[in-house]
Amino acid sequence: MKIILPLLLVLSACSTVEDSKVTMKKSPTNRNVSSTEEDLSWVEDLDFNKKNEEKYQADKDEFNFSSNEIAENALLKETLSMLSPAKLEETVKKTNDSLVKINARCYQGKFDEAFKIADEEYEKFKKNTSYWNQIGTCYFLKLDYAKAILFYNKSRDLDAKYIPPVNNLGVVYQKQGKFQKALAAFKLASDLNNFSITPTYNLAQLYLQFGTVGKALPVFQALYKKSPNDISVATSYATALLIKGDYQAAVDIYTKLNKATLSRPAVGLNYALTLKYLNRPVDAQTVFANVTGATGSQAEYASKVEAFIRN
Repeated sequence: MKIILPLLLVLSACSTVEDSKVTMKKSPTNRNVSSTEEDLSWVEDLDFNKKNEEKYQADKDEFNFSSNEIAENALLKETLSMLSPAKLEETVKKTNDSLVKINARCYQGKFDEAFKIADEEYEKFKKNTSYWNQIGTCYFLKLDYAKAILFYNKSRDLDAKYIPPVNNLGVVYQKQGKFQKALAAFKLASDLNNFSITPTYNLAQLYLQFGTVGKALPVFQALYKKSPNDISVATSYATALLIKGDYQAAVDIYTKLNKATLSRPAVGLNYALTLKYLNRPVDAQTVFANVTGATGSQAEYASKVEAFIRN
């Protein structure tokens, strides 16, 4: 029986493309002027003021959260992907960092606002590798993978050793089912910086997806020790233990999760399966009964789990 894996696509914190140079039009140049003799009263001095360019600064490329918040989300310094809409809005209001605002707005699905900020800040950040990475993430979240790849590669053109776009290309490839390319991207990102959590986490998820639990387990174990309240880390670690056959250790993790989390098919079904392997069929059926929202392949998996635990 193929075990369901909790899928988490994480992206590091990180308009129209008209040619291979990947340029973005600034708002003043979008005016419709059919003749040089037309009224140019709309032109402002500001349109000719050159903004100071801001290059990438590694010491600023992480999100600031408390130690308690990090305990609940191991990846929080590197990604906003797991924040609630309310927390994203709070982040936008608290920060003066335009790149953080672009990132947060895209995770909120407010793409027009994000691209407006990106357009306004083009002159300032056009040589900043993180800027192009944020735009790539926006297109990824819009499900426009072709443009996401284009902008991630633009980010890499400015700094080939910058980790986020390498990791994010891996996420895109995984989403497209190009698992060998995803594996190569995650490995490269992880090798570029062993202290970066996100690509290592993604690499472990990919290992787990294809049953190479021996490579995935140490990663999840280390992350769980650092952030025991992180739901994504906890469920991934429990799944790895289930695949390994260490059922009691997996149950010890599942019992610490709240009811809402256990009702998710990717979590509850594996928990029910684990209980069955421990010869606790009644408990397994109770957990199974509380699972909701299984559709598609999850519904098929749920049917197999139900048949197994009732046998």
